[in-house]
Amino acid sequence: MTDDTRDEFETDDTADVPADDSAEQAAGETGGETVEDLSGESGPDIDASAEAIGEALSELSLDEQLEATRAERDDNLGKWQRSLADLENYRRRVQREMDESRTYQVLPLARDLLPGLDNLQRAIQAAESNEAAADLVAGVKMVVEQVIGVLARYGVEPIPAIGEAFDPEVHEAIQQLPSDEHEPMTVLQEVEQGFRLGDRVVRPAKVIVSMAPTDSRSPADEPAAGSGDLDGETSEEN
Repeated sequence: MTDDTRDEFETDDTADVPADDSAEQAAGETGGETVEDLSGESGPDIDASAEAIGEALSELSLDEQLEATRAERDDNLGKWQRSLADLENYRRRVQREMDESRTYQVLPLARDLLPGLDNLQRAIQAAESNEAAADLVAGVKMVVEQVIGVLARYGVEPIPAIGEAFDPEVHEAIQQLPSDEHEPMTVLQEVEQGFRLGDRVVRPAKVIVSMAPTDSRSPADEPAAGSGDLDGETSEEN
């Protein structure tokens, strides 16, 4: 290798070293510019958000914020209490409807059985005058008592009538009879037996009630007032 060739290689090596240094410096400058650029772009956005939050908080004082929170708390408490009351009322209404359904579910059946019971009682009344049918009447009476007992077991009970004061809620008057022995509007006779189920009337009792007796004498039969005195005066004058 000649001296000229060695000098060229050394010149090339020496030229490469500054190139590396200049690359590092360029990279450093570029990296610094990138960091500065990124920090410059994100910084204003964060500051703007913080300023907005600060302005919103500064609009209300601490006392106002506390008062607003208390108002919201009271409103939520009131809503919760109303919802709880509505739920309790709903539960009570459902329970009452279920109880009524269980209590009065036998009502249609009782109404359908009563006409047959009436016919049995009429048969007893018609056959009681016949002594030959005494055994038959006794048997029918037992059946009637059994039917009434079954109805009573399900809450269907007879309505008191004879001797009771007339009650339009449970009695149906079909006739009035004058009576000196009873107060007016007293039940004298029961034509058709009535029944009730709890506080509901299955069928009102058909009854005959009393009324105040009327005076049978007519006004023409009563002596005229002062007629005796006039006759006496006339005789004395004669």
